Amino acid sequence: MALNLSSGAEALSEKLGAFGFERVRRALAALSLSFFAILYLFLAFNAPEGWGPAFGALSVCYLVAFFAVVAEWFWGRWFATGIGWSGLTVAMLSLVLVGWAPALIIYGLLHGLIVLPLAGKSMAVRYDLQEDWRKRYRMDELGVARLRKTITRSAASLPSLILWALGPKEPGQGMLLALATLALAAVGFRGLVRLRTWGWAAVGVSALVALVGGPLWATASATTAAAAAGFFAFAGPDLATCFLLAAALPFALPAFRFLRARA
Repeated sequence: MALNLSSGAEALSEKLGAFGFERVRRALAALSLSFFAILYLFLAFNAPEGWGPAFGALSVCYLVAFFAVVAEWFWGRWFATGIGWSGLTVAMLSLVLVGWAPALIIYGLLHGLIVLPLAGKSMAVRYDLQEDWRKRYRMDELGVARLRKTITRSAASLPSLILWALGPKEPGQGMLLALATLALAAVGFRGLVRLRTWGWAAVGVSALVALVGGPLWATASATTAAAAAGFFAFAGPDLATCFLLAAALPFALPAFRFLRARA
């Protein structure tokens, strides 16, 4: 869903970008990210039994996105946008499948304040179009586009992976698989930022592990997540699998061509 709606957000942001205000837009995204980082930190100390580690890790995730945006790291816009799309997707799925709830609207709007202000070419100039990193890694336009999609979608999977891996589970729900998937995704993201081939491979393997560890739209993941908050009911291995598979897709064909050439 996020992938289909992203073009509309990009078009709207392009119109906003014509007026400039890049610093204001960056501040809006950073403000929303800092809000969730603080919120999840407080929830980590006051969460129901078993949910402390999950909320603490979510706080760290949003905090990293906050610093990446404020510091204008070349991948910061992609990472924060992925986090924003994760929240928007959860909010929209919950509204459709559960029904109207003011908390869901606020949750979705706050994540929209991450995605929309950071979209558009005027913001790309401050992040992914920086010359230093592109010259250092010898990246062309096609390579940058592939990397952007992979990092954004990998980041979008992280909140769902964190809830699945670190949230409370019932017997037989595959804790080791969940932790392995989260570890592979985190390691893969680090590799992607450093433009290493093993980073993409780790993301691809994490997608396969998530696919095995949590059947699509599994009732178990929805039940455990709903114990903490209703709008997390659809965040888990299912949503994470979709984002991880989409993240591995941009490099799948180039990898296949490379292997076929070496054969």
